[in-house]
Amino acid sequence: MTEPIIAMFICKTARTALAGPEGGETVPPEVQVIELPCSGRVDEVMMLRALRQGAWAAMVVACLDGNCRNRTGNYQARKRVAEVRSLLSQLGLEPDRVKMFSVASNQHAWLMEALEGMRRSARQWGPIRILEGDG
Repeated sequence: MTEPIIAMFICKTARTALAGPEGGETVPPEVQVIELPCSGRVDEVMMLRALRQGAWAAMVVACLDGNCRNRTGNYQARKRVAEVRSLLSQLGLEPDRVKMFSVASNQHAWLMEALEGMRRSARQWGPIRILEGDG
């Protein structure tokens, strides 16, 4: 089985958490990192489009609550993630295919654990098979 593709929408500020102890990003090649100026810029269409275009799951990575430079970006993102999870459930898909994570810049190990948890879950679910042309 191929490795699952994960779309990671990440706030520019929170992206520092991707840096490992040596300073470089330690993201597997199957993870598509999409940097946003703020997690509040992610919307339902972006998340659903990532799933439609082949991602098995999507993560939204934001700053910790109360630490958003744009004040409410992470709260807006959380509402949008909840909406997408509801839509996935209505479509008969696992709502956990889309999750939000809040991190501090020094939480690299925690973020890597969260990413590995998403990858494990995605392996169990497999790719989404309701796309046009799937047989």
